[in-house]
Amino acid sequence: MRDTFTFRGLLPEKLADALELIQEPLPTDPLSAVGTLLCGYSGLLKLGSLCASDHRYAVPINLFWGNVGISGIAKTPTKKALIDEPAAEVRLLHKRNHELAVERHRQEFASTPKKDRPREPRPCFPHMTGYSPESMDIQLMLHEENGLGMLVLRDELSGLLQGLEQDAKRGGGNGEAQLLELFGSEPSTTIRVESYRSYERTHVSLYGNIQPEILQQRIDKRDPTGKWARFLWNHLPFGILELDYRDPTPEQLVEYSRAKQVLADYALRLHGRAAARVELSQAARKLLIEWFNDHQNTALLKSTPAVVTSMLMKTSAHALRLVGILHLVHNLEVDPLPPVDPDRMRLAMDIVDCLTTEMRFFYEGADDLQTDVVKRVHAASWRDGDPRVVTYQLCRNTKGVLTTPAMRNAGLFLSAIEQLVEMGYGEIIPDASPASFKATKALGL
Repeated sequence: MRDTFTFRGLLPEKLADALELIQEPLPTDPLSAVGTLLCGYSGLLKLGSLCASDHRYAVPINLFWGNVGISGIAKTPTKKALIDEPAAEVRLLHKRNHELAVERHRQEFASTPKKDRPREPRPCFPHMTGYSPESMDIQLMLHEENGLGMLVLRDELSGLLQGLEQDAKRGGGNGEAQLLELFGSEPSTTIRVESYRSYERTHVSLYGNIQPEILQQRIDKRDPTGKWARFLWNHLPFGILELDYRDPTPEQLVEYSRAKQVLADYALRLHGRAAARVELSQAARKLLIEWFNDHQNTALLKSTPAVVTSMLMKTSAHALRLVGILHLVHNLEVDPLPPVDPDRMRLAMDIVDCLTTEMRFFYEGADDLQTDVVKRVHAASWRDGDPRVVTYQLCRNTKGVLTTPAMRNAGLFLSAIEQLVEMGYGEIIPDASPASFKATKALGL
């Protein structure tokens, strides 16, 4: 399913081509690179940027995105190239604005005794790499006052998670609850003995990297708070980095510089745009509701693990956030915005399906080989919505299905069809000999 995503299928042509060039040496495919970039862009949007499914329900266009990859796979260069560098001019803009505000303040109160001077203006940070719950409350008040969003980013998400755990043990204990509420832009009022912190709205995106072993250890088997379900977990492709020993030509240097500027220009223009409300067309809304109803039905099955139920119940919220930022990127200068059409809604839903399905395989402990066989057997049966009954022998003899000696294992085939049935994607034909499987819906939760 991941292989169906392309740069030009996800982004406007100019941005797609620039991103494809920038990410060439990175451990990314189109979905990984685009998702990372969009997460960074979503944190630069103005406070009040919303995507509405209808007149009653809207979500902030913020993303919680986690890239999952082994140590040494170049997760840090990915963050630098696709998150840090495109937003460098935005960070510099706010730094300069703060310096000017401080200078004006000092000039205005130069003759006022120091003890009587008002506090100097505080900076608003578009990016935050570390914070305490108390300092975050202060920043959120300032960001609300200035109508700004922000991006929290950690090169290692485990550090953020450990910090929240330490806060729960030895701090105020509000860190995790605060993080959960930031996903949905919940209001907050905290009263202290001599002060208070209060805000009505937030716009906070979150980006980070994590190693698969650490993520596997930390996933709660029930996820009662929905902490893990708030993230879109993207498993970076595993393979050799495409490095080149040759010196770049002058033409390549110019092309690369232009591509970097395209990513930066989009960041500046999205940041400069007034808060927008993205609406769905009726056809897109119908598509979303039918899709989410299917997820809810699967989530409520007794056989569905609690952590998977939590993931499935957040898919609509994720799809709305994704289609919101995709729609803004595709309509950068359009005002008023047209409603989201069914094709773009389907694209956002497909992304969520892909990531959620991969996360479910990851959670249930399937290794790469088994996951690959599951996908191949399902595809052999599903055939783009024209399902047929398949057996081990048929899959073995069909070109392009079980293509390697490791895949051509009858026991692995049986495990694959059992997993597909458990996950609700098909049925094993009763009393059939040999064991026979038929897909009942597309792979993608």
